[in-house]
Amino acid sequence: MGNTPASECMKAEALTQSDVPPEEVVVVPSNKVSAVLCSTDLERSQDFYTHKVGLTLSSATIKNHLVFECGDGTTLLLYGRPSPNKADHTQVRFWSADISADVRELVARGVEFDQVEFGDLKMVEHVLTSPGIGKSAWFKDPDGNTLALYQPE
Repeated sequence: MGNTPASECMKAEALTQSDVPPEEVVVVPSNKVSAVLCSTDLERSQDFYTHKVGLTLSSATIKNHLVFECGDGTTLLLYGRPSPNKADHTQVRFWSADISADVRELVARGVEFDQVEFGDLKMVEHVLTSPGIGKSAWFKDPDGNTLALYQPE
């Protein structure tokens, strides 16, 4: 490839970026984070997340989107699209200080939990305990997005 002006420019950029001390890089690490899911029916999703999960719709919500406020300035964003998500893994994790109490509250609101078992690990009252890791309970939203409650060990 040789030393073209473009390759020299890329080398200079790489040197410039690597010369910046980590404490001066503030773009990504200091920004808020949003979990993002898709919805085929935003009205149905708004009802689920507001009434069953108990989240508050944010004033930052815009057309074809729902933004829900969560803990520590984080948000859950849902956007409308015609086809559902096809992910087969946990897409959003809600951290919990008392997973049993949170499960009871969500069950009382009408949330149905998934039955998940891994080998010898069995669920007790919707909660799977993984030794050395913590406790988890999974449920799905109306579009099939997998959500979890998680309490670290």
